[in-house]
Amino acid sequence: MTDEIDYTVISPDKKWQMLRSQWQFALWALWVSSGVMMQGFDIVAGGQLAALPTFQKQFGILEPSGDYIIPAHYLSAWNSIAPACEVVSTFVIVPLLEKFGRKPGILVAMMISVAGVLLQQLATDWRMHLAGRGVNGIAIGTMFTISPLWIGETCRPELRGFFLCFFNTSIVFGQFAIVVVSKGGSNIDGKWQWWLPVVAMYIFPLILTAGWFFFPESPYWLVRCGKSAQAKKELKKVYGFKNDAFYDIEIRRMEEEIRIATEIQNSSDTPTHSFLGIDLSTEFECFGAKNRKRTFTAIFAASGQQMIGATFVIGYATYFLQLIHVKDYFDASVVLYIVMLLSSIAAFPLTEILGRRTLIVWPQFALCFMLLVIGILGCVPDQTKASWGILVFIYLWAIIFQLSIGATGFVLASEIATMRLRGATQGLVTITNAVWGLIMQFTIPYMINPDAGSLGGKVGFIFLGTGLIAAVGGWFLYPETKS
Repeated sequence: MTDEIDYTVISPDKKWQMLRSQWQFALWALWVSSGVMMQGFDIVAGGQLAALPTFQKQFGILEPSGDYIIPAHYLSAWNSIAPACEVVSTFVIVPLLEKFGRKPGILVAMMISVAGVLLQQLATDWRMHLAGRGVNGIAIGTMFTISPLWIGETCRPELRGFFLCFFNTSIVFGQFAIVVVSKGGSNIDGKWQWWLPVVAMYIFPLILTAGWFFFPESPYWLVRCGKSAQAKKELKKVYGFKNDAFYDIEIRRMEEEIRIATEIQNSSDTPTHSFLGIDLSTEFECFGAKNRKRTFTAIFAASGQQMIGATFVIGYATYFLQLIHVKDYFDASVVLYIVMLLSSIAAFPLTEILGRRTLIVWPQFALCFMLLVIGILGCVPDQTKASWGILVFIYLWAIIFQLSIGATGFVLASEIATMRLRGATQGLVTITNAVWGLIMQFTIPYMINPDAGSLGGKVGFIFLGTGLIAAVGGWFLYPETKS
């Protein structure tokens, strides 16, 4: 199959023919994306655990009515600690990834994740659970940076958008997985009702451990370090082709990209910057005159997902449906995440067929309309009846989100950067996503919790406001990166 394609030229019209021969690369892309499932698991974990009666009894406060309730400030702290730790860890990990490579970073993330999950499992009060969520957030931030970086550096340019969709689908699969596990746990009495979703998080470091010894280091990083011979060996592990000429072509392509990028860097007289001994020169270069617009576009793409309500709909679906009195709220949330997973998978070919800009710009305005309807339904006096209308529009929102900016936003954010600055740019995207996650995870419990804002569906008005900023900004800012 590889003999029939001229790999010396970038041929977008041959992408589907290339895809048929790259099943081994697809497996490695799926494996490295499994670490990102942790983030999907963690985003939804707060809302799922808060809906379990034994978790409420373990960590909640007894109300005069005899029910236990998780205070808003507990939820806020639990759900915002992970993105806060992601921000801090990314500042440290990105320079280390540039120095030591991508593969060692995965090993570190695996060990940190096990420690974080263990703390959550053994927690007896809300502070210990908080510490566990924070430690695991460090591992999540590391994998959130490495996964799209390795895929973007290693795959052929023609298929970069397709394979980067693995990133979002892995997050959605993690979200779906914890909802299913929590549904199963809800039928168990005793501490295993909430232990089951927590213990299930061990599966991600287990998957990473099983493949780590065989995982190929980023060939692009090796070429940049002057280790082209080793990079060729790693490429053979990545693709498994018997066509030796293919690997020579790929090494030459990477060498040429690095040569051009180095010439540009040398001609710009870029100053060096460091903080606490950490070299941040490439991060500062991202905001230089030549790269500023690319960087802001990538950051805005990551921001747009959060501004248009991703954390609210995805992270708090089960708990929110319980609060607005949806009957069988656990079953409703399981169906919701199945719908989102299928929509995310459907985005794989659509990203390449329709393009990035088309799949982001117009759907964002549709998402804003749905948030408006959810807000209006939240004003209906009889919330028991209105709750089903809210549920329908949450489903519609989820489908369009996963078909559009949910999947394609990460693709655009990764592709828009130059190859040399892709690692630094992905680090900034991780930080941006985590900062928005921190803001949303901290504030949403105060919006929806009964002991705080208790806004119900009216929370749609808040995300309508921020979503319109994302939609209008995207209209003017997002280019088409398909070809």
